[in-house]
Amino acid sequence: MHDTALAAGAAFFETYGTKPGVEIVEVGARDVGVGALRKAAPAHAGRYIGLDLEAGPNVDLVLEDPHSFPLADASVDLVVSSSCMEHDGMFWLTFLEMVRILRPGGVLYVNAPSNGVVHRYPVDCWRFYPDSGAALAKWAARQGMPVLLLEAMTLRRQRDIWNDCVMVFRREPVHEPALPARPLAARFPDAMNVRMHGDTALRNPSQLTEDMAIIRALRQRMAASAKG
Repeated sequence: MHDTALAAGAAFFETYGTKPGVEIVEVGARDVGVGALRKAAPAHAGRYIGLDLEAGPNVDLVLEDPHSFPLADASVDLVVSSSCMEHDGMFWLTFLEMVRILRPGGVLYVNAPSNGVVHRYPVDCWRFYPDSGAALAKWAARQGMPVLLLEAMTLRRQRDIWNDCVMVFRREPVHEPALPARPLAARFPDAMNVRMHGDTALRNPSQLTEDMAIIRALRQRMAASAKG
């Protein structure tokens, strides 16, 4: 797991995982040697179940079908998935399963890349933008499992090449404030194209991806240097 993915996961748990004994399911949990979200889970968490298609570190249940979880409806408080959905040929079906096992008011966290090299585990199918969150919420509602899209944003890179699309959903019905007093976006003030529940416009809008902005800046510097 790259640096921004781990940092965003830790910030998510600090924001939405504050309830003592919170029960967590991680989808795509296998630690391939660079870290796993379980390491960032709150110390006060209760049950933590890691799901994956292959056995390995951090995996508690190996799935026979990636789109069917052997877990009861409305049985957990948080579902998290990081650096996984780009490898899922039918991520929309997996998304419904993640929603299905959430209790009313429970929160789903998805982190998936907006850019980056082809990395096949065993396939690499998709890239995501914040509007993906709104599309997934509409899809869930059509399937009779409504969720609120609380936050969606593209994070700036740090030391690695990746820009992460982070999406946070809450399972309806919601019997508490939809957003915490300090939402996840507040921890990443330079995030791009931020969608917030209740807002009609994007925060920090950018038509350029960070890759494109870097390339444009380099070209402008090269052009200025050539003129000088």
